Amino acid sequence: MQDAEKTKNKNGLVRWLWLPVLAAVLMASAVAAVPTSAQPGTAAKETVPTGTFESHLDGFAGVGGSRVKLSRTGAGRNHSRALVVRTKKHGPAAAVSKRKFGGAHAKGTAYVVRAWVRSTGQRAVALRVREVKGHTLQTKTRTVNAKGRAWTRVKVKMTAKAANSVFKLRFRTPSLTSGQRLLVDDLRVTPRGGKGAAGTLTNGCSRDARGIPACGTYIGAAHGGNTDPTALEQQLGSKLAVRRTYYTGTGVSSAVKTATTDLAAGRLPWISFKPPYSWTEMADGKGDAWASDLAQRLAALDGPVWVAFHHEPENDGDIQEWRRMQEHLAPIIRGIAPNVAFTVIVTGWHQFYGDPQYSLANIWPRGVKIDVAGFDIYQEYGAVKDGKMDLRWVDMPGYFQKIAAWARTVDVDWALGETGITDKAAVDRPTEIANTVQSMEDFGGIAYSYFDSELNSTAPWTLGTPEKLNEFAQVLAGSPHLR
Repeated sequence: MQDAEKTKNKNGLVRWLWLPVLAAVLMASAVAAVPTSAQPGTAAKETVPTGTFESHLDGFAGVGGSRVKLSRTGAGRNHSRALVVRTKKHGPAAAVSKRKFGGAHAKGTAYVVRAWVRSTGQRAVALRVREVKGHTLQTKTRTVNAKGRAWTRVKVKMTAKAANSVFKLRFRTPSLTSGQRLLVDDLRVTPRGGKGAAGTLTNGCSRDARGIPACGTYIGAAHGGNTDPTALEQQLGSKLAVRRTYYTGTGVSSAVKTATTDLAAGRLPWISFKPPYSWTEMADGKGDAWASDLAQRLAALDGPVWVAFHHEPENDGDIQEWRRMQEHLAPIIRGIAPNVAFTVIVTGWHQFYGDPQYSLANIWPRGVKIDVAGFDIYQEYGAVKDGKMDLRWVDMPGYFQKIAAWARTVDVDWALGETGITDKAAVDRPTEIANTVQSMEDFGGIAYSYFDSELNSTAPWTLGTPEKLNEFAQVLAGSPHLR
């Protein structure tokens, strides 16, 4: 197929997957000792605040009789870690940011400060945001009713009254006993507007300029050989929220044309390219003109676009050269195109169960911002290999738990770049697609792209049966879409 290209590995190896035990985390056992780098006296050793509270406190400290620590792994919003606020005795508990957010913006820049909270029992939790430049310019507070088991989002919108001001944050609940806890997680302070402006999705959640959603999971697909999905969408009753397409280095014009059509239809384009030169040559700058031209063309589009370069690289060459290529291309693409998210896509199996050379610790790009980590993980129950049908279910939640825990340590969002189920899996477990999507949402995955194609396939993945088509239609109907 012209311009469309797929790597050959469809996770065809036999898998013995670890089955995680997902147990409820008791609030009373949530607190763990803070790592040395998280102690208040060593703030200089901490990294730039990320709001994930995985390895440090992001500059938060207790006030009055309050204390803060990091939770145990598993107590956080996506089964990882969180900020824990407690009090030495009965009374109010509060944590304030010693670090300052913002700091480089024009007057009138609109910001959104959002976080997720939960507590021991139901109680009011307030997020206060103060804009400061020499003195307090404005203060806004939002109060929500936090619950013991469910996470509750709290959000404050603020428009900067001065250029280069900073924001100071406080989380407070009016009453805790010494045995009770307030947990805070997934804090983000993000500006809105500007070129490649952010927007709101059909589910009411915001997205940033690069299409990263504040909540919800995009549902979509790759269809045929970059085939127009209109006919499929008519069968499904909904537009795809995200659409995967595949091109070689000579297919930039075709890719931009397709992305333009997708955005007009409300689809988020997610494009994979095989670069025009080798990994080493791309890493050494030979492809810079090609990459810059691509970024400029995508920057001119009316909406967000996701791109990836040589997805599923396993067994295709020196993986360290592939890593170098990603490190070289990411700043070029992101620097030129503020509406483009730089994504890196691997198989998933190799990273968690395969050769150590492909572990995420070994291959993940270093020192550059990656927006989305993509994984191509298939439900291979019912696939036939060497004449024998595999009747072992792939543990998708087990994958997602591992991915989510890792993603938080490198401050990256994650998604399924490709996935699919066999015809037999759809019959034997009719809710497998819906179950997978729900599990993705539970673990914070932001996109689910089904591989509706026969190209380079090791099993019947296509949405070619009524069971698969109907179930996919149901999850697609609930997906957030671009506006």
